[in-house]
Amino acid sequence: MSTYFNESNIAATDKTNFVIEKVIKNSSSTETYTISQFKYKQDVIHKKYNATNVAKKYVGDCTTCGWDLTEDQYNNVTWGDILYLGLYLGTVPDYIYNNKSITSIDVIESDQEIIDYVNWINSNIAVIQGDEWAYVPSNNKKYDIIICDLWAEPNDISQDHKTNIANHYTTHLKTGGKIIIPISGETIS
Repeated sequence: MSTYFNESNIAATDKTNFVIEKVIKNSSSTETYTISQFKYKQDVIHKKYNATNVAKKYVGDCTTCGWDLTEDQYNNVTWGDILYLGLYLGTVPDYIYNNKSITSIDVIESDQEIIDYVNWINSNIAVIQGDEWAYVPSNNKKYDIIICDLWAEPNDISQDHKTNIANHYTTHLKTGGKIIIPISGETIS
């Protein structure tokens, strides 16, 4: 498995709310590789890896990566102005920036410590400290796609979560825009 970021750019760390560890994974029965793993301290199940396949899968670019949830979510979308909710290691926003013909990408992250630490993503990605559930874009900016990466597992997403996201963000979509939850394969707008 290849990583998207150069692993040497990501140091293991133990911060107030999260930890980044270097973990060894098997690429075959005889080969291993080291990859960065992000996890919140209060939620040990919620882990994000520095993996290209995960980023590709989250944006519908990989039908052979396993976990076939997002194949059709991105049909007929415009990759123009993108809002991404949740930063983690920055893998998915950076993948979008480098592989889609976008106009802009804004990433909303509530934890300033994560924002300060993740300094290896492209500097053209606007990382904004704010509440992912209540962010209001400046200058009435509207988005073609809003991607919600806020949960560890599909079972974590309640109908109230989807309703709250839809109620808050639908007015920030361009005509024909979509609000997408990659982990569950759902489009809620």
